[in-house]
Amino acid sequence: MTAIGVDSIGSTPIACVTGATGMIGRRLVGKLLTLGYQVRVLTRRPYVNQQVRVFKGSLADEAELNEFICGADLVFNCAAELSDESKMWTVNALGTALITDLVDKHHIKYYCHLSSAGVVGRASQKFVDEDAPCQPQNRYEATKLDAEKFASRRIEGCNTIILRPTNVVDCEHLGELSLPLDGSIRSQLKAFVKGGECAHIVHAEDVADAALFFLERPPSPTPRLFFVSLDDDPLNTVSDLWSLFREMESGRKHSAATRLPHLPVIVPYALRLLAGRPGNSGDVKYSSKRLISEGFRYTFGVRETVAKIVLERNIDINGYRC
Repeated sequence: MTAIGVDSIGSTPIACVTGATGMIGRRLVGKLLTLGYQVRVLTRRPYVNQQVRVFKGSLADEAELNEFICGADLVFNCAAELSDESKMWTVNALGTALITDLVDKHHIKYYCHLSSAGVVGRASQKFVDEDAPCQPQNRYEATKLDAEKFASRRIEGCNTIILRPTNVVDCEHLGELSLPLDGSIRSQLKAFVKGGECAHIVHAEDVADAALFFLERPPSPTPRLFFVSLDDDPLNTVSDLWSLFREMESGRKHSAATRLPHLPVIVPYALRLLAGRPGNSGDVKYSSKRLISEGFRYTFGVRETVAKIVLERNIDINGYRC
């Protein structure tokens, strides 16, 4: 492994972030620097930031991870393999197991593991909370659930937080907001078919804030699990996102009259069944009540998320990154 940069001398606490080039990871890096932490990042991709110590490496090597975590105070595991099934066990599950072991070995005080609402898989109820059973339906969901099991091991003296965000978005990763941005006939047809379904969007800024929230909260002797979701916002549907996007672009107020018409949610569900991709019904939602009960407050609701993304996409500044 190659480490670039040197940790500052002194008693400033050190925070380690894996997956630092991703939506959540890079926001965490910025927020941790603002809070005054020394920051280390572990990445396989090019990473340029003179304020952090960069470790070029992978989650698969215990020696690399040991050097990365040694002497740290906080660990945020945001790394995940999303597309290559042959690497999912190594990155998502085994990597988390190694990190968790090292968190224990090095007496880390705060450990935040980024999971996914997708670990629930086939939902057995319409409103899913953290106690719902998990029935993964694909390799990604299964390995992320395995990762949760590794991360949820009780570690003496460590405040462990596991977060399950829903569909994380920003101005570079639009999720269902890509439909109104595209605006093609094909996108309109897709929105007409699935418009009544929950879009499950949540802004990456709020997920990063949730990862930091428990730093200032009383620690728990056992790991805690939370969904990070805006599914209780009635505007978090494919149809409403389309209308909100058009409102932000044109200035025409979003209302029932401007809402894109759509088919009942049973239709896209039935079409997925026929195509051999059953999934969940479009009215299944993930509850954020447990997180909110802890005192967390979202900065961006659905309306604010759409407004922020539209504004950022309209800013034309060289080097600007949302």
